[in-house]
Amino acid sequence: MIAQKCMKLSFFAKFIALLIIGLVVAFVIDPLDPSTVATPFCLGIIIMGLALRQDASLVVAVSLIYSVLTLIALIQFFHYHEIHGHVGPHPYFWLFQRAGLFFVVCSLAVYLAYYRTATERTRAHLQDILSKMPAPVVISDATGIIIYANDALCGAFKQPATEIIGKRYVDLFMTDIQEGKAMRYYIEIFSGQDQGIHEIEVQPFDDSILKTARFICVGTGPSRVMISLFSAC
Repeated sequence: MIAQKCMKLSFFAKFIALLIIGLVVAFVIDPLDPSTVATPFCLGIIIMGLALRQDASLVVAVSLIYSVLTLIALIQFFHYHEIHGHVGPHPYFWLFQRAGLFFVVCSLAVYLAYYRTATERTRAHLQDILSKMPAPVVISDATGIIIYANDALCGAFKQPATEIIGKRYVDLFMTDIQEGKAMRYYIEIFSGQDQGIHEIEVQPFDDSILKTARFICVGTGPSRVMISLFSAC
């Protein structure tokens, strides 16, 4: 219950802070130069920045408020030019175009935030499953850097997670293979487009006993990772 209240307080605190920033941009910064309109540009940058770090619900709420502020700023800009006789041949189309572009930016930001949140939720769920597996599991990226190690691996090899995550895969789990050859083999497996399982004998942490390692690569592009499952004994 306390955690939920803290999460709600955090959400509303962020929302109020972002609302104040939006009001400052629309009613303080934007009127500094009435011959132009800075609100859509400034608020668009803020929304896209939020999409990269914040939850989708916050991005949606802020996008709705910022859309209203942008529409107000555009109408004020339109009235300013109308009073000073600088209205273009299609003023209403101009207003619709600028507002529409900002709405598109908001839609992209919401989609990005939702996709990122869903991806992080899926990754957390996957890591939760892997953490409960009795067999040692390691996840590494395209550069051969280990980005995850489950509890079973740390217990089986008597290595803390801090000594594993962030290190090179070949330096820890392919100590019996020449470094250049091991790295080439890693890249060959990783760059392959098939989802098949590869199996080799490795000597992790300079252990005297060879262990069976099974590799499978999942995902595409920057999100592609290699999951390694080691024999427990």
